Amino acid sequence: MQPILRSRARRIFARRLWAFVALLMLGAVACDSEDSVEPLDRTLTVALPSFWAETLDPSLDGQPGLQYHGPLYDHLVGVGPDGRFNHRYGLLEGWDPGEDASTYTLTLKEGIKWHDGVDVTSADIAFSINYYAREDARCAVCPVLAGVLGRVEMPDSRTAVLHLKSPHVSIMHAFGPVAGDMPLLAAHADGSDGGLGTGPWKMFARSPGEWIEFEANTEYWDEERVPGFARLRLVLAPQPADRAEMLKRGEVDMTVLRPSGRPWSIDEPQGDVPSVRDAGFVIDGPKYVNTTVMRLFTASEPDSLNNDLDFRKALTLGIDSARIIDAVYEPEVAEIAAGSALFSPLSDGYDPELPAYPYDPVMARESLLASAYTGESVVIFSAPSYGLTELIQINEMIAEDLRDIGINVEVRAAGYTDILARHSPRPQQFDDVAPAPLFHGVNYQTWPDILGGIKRYLTTDPAALLTYHDLERGDRLFDELSAIVDPVERDERLRQLNREMYEEYWAIPVVWRHEVYGLRSDLSGWAPTNGTASDLRLETVQGVAG
Repeated sequence: MQPILRSRARRIFARRLWAFVALLMLGAVACDSEDSVEPLDRTLTVALPSFWAETLDPSLDGQPGLQYHGPLYDHLVGVGPDGRFNHRYGLLEGWDPGEDASTYTLTLKEGIKWHDGVDVTSADIAFSINYYAREDARCAVCPVLAGVLGRVEMPDSRTAVLHLKSPHVSIMHAFGPVAGDMPLLAAHADGSDGGLGTGPWKMFARSPGEWIEFEANTEYWDEERVPGFARLRLVLAPQPADRAEMLKRGEVDMTVLRPSGRPWSIDEPQGDVPSVRDAGFVIDGPKYVNTTVMRLFTASEPDSLNNDLDFRKALTLGIDSARIIDAVYEPEVAEIAAGSALFSPLSDGYDPELPAYPYDPVMARESLLASAYTGESVVIFSAPSYGLTELIQINEMIAEDLRDIGINVEVRAAGYTDILARHSPRPQQFDDVAPAPLFHGVNYQTWPDILGGIKRYLTTDPAALLTYHDLERGDRLFDELSAIVDPVERDERLRQLNREMYEEYWAIPVVWRHEVYGLRSDLSGWAPTNGTASDLRLETVQGVAG
């Protein structure tokens, strides 16, 4: 038996507490006997809907490409399965933002090695940061880094000092897997497309447009995350129905149950969760991958109904999110969003004591009567975004609820490019749909933490959506929070802000959407990272002997 399989078998015996585990520990049972228990497969096979750019160079791809090449790499900043900072999982032992978050001192953990046995040093940090900040880099947060990067110095082999052009309290989020897509790269590989990493899997072979295969890194620096399988094989299967059937036929061990993820497409159905579940497979996956929010355009304009607190309250309390989610989603796929619209269980400032807004049609009608509404037509722009084709159905159900409380609602089908053409110009182009244009879509942020949401929705920034009723306050909030270097103090202020905005009804949180997979029922231990569909941590998947 190969060493990795022998070690794997022993770990399975220990976990299952089988009666003869003690004999194994004492060596009484030979691991290479015909009766020894091994994982059912030496290769874990996973079907994915897309390989995206299909490159081993993360700088030439977006975050979704980490599903393809991510097993090779580690991020500088560790994030736990709950989607929040956790030093155990990253290459950095820690970081110090200095007095004003303009000079970050980064310290590497000891003993990290590249797959070829070369030690990881601060030179790799300097190389990676400069490589991702180059002009032709394509990763999602590369422009953020390039915009603030001054220089990187290396006082010693384990220390790098990141000098920024201006303070940036959120920049370390860019070096983690939830907000970022910049894993550490090897300086001695010079950015070549060879897939040399520090991650739990090593490059083995690939066939473009078909599959990629990795082998376990048995010397991985985190001993508790040495892969449970000798190999990992990712296969390309764009159609959700095909992937589900591949799982049922035993051709793959895990598969994504969703469309291919192409933005703004209604061509493909959602994956068939019930049939996969009914066939005996487990439904699991990372949580809170998408959040959807009803945004209120023109809210900053005094003559807009969306500027009226009573009208915003009527909209919010008039939507029966529980009914909508029960009708549209399987229970594993989504849940009601709680708290103010900016926040989720992944974000700083999240308050678990803040509930979802209640559905209260009586109070909604009272608030509507107290508002300036006099029967005007209210337009909901309806577009699928980021592969969430179900938004079309949800928007129709939202319209039904709002009509029930007395609002004259028109649902207008639109592509997101049409909506972009309305909110991007200054002045915005909503005169023909006044006085209360609405849009329910995915909460998208371009800044690597919750400050991105504040900047995008609440401020006068040239790229902002202008969906807050007090943009001057939004600007002040962004400046205030951008100056709070202490993460504990910033989290406390954000939690206070969460409660304040909850009472303002400034936007309407609707859905926390999860990423769902079908898994063979004899697999266990999978701990993907919440908040992202890309950091799958397939090394945590364990096989179980039948």
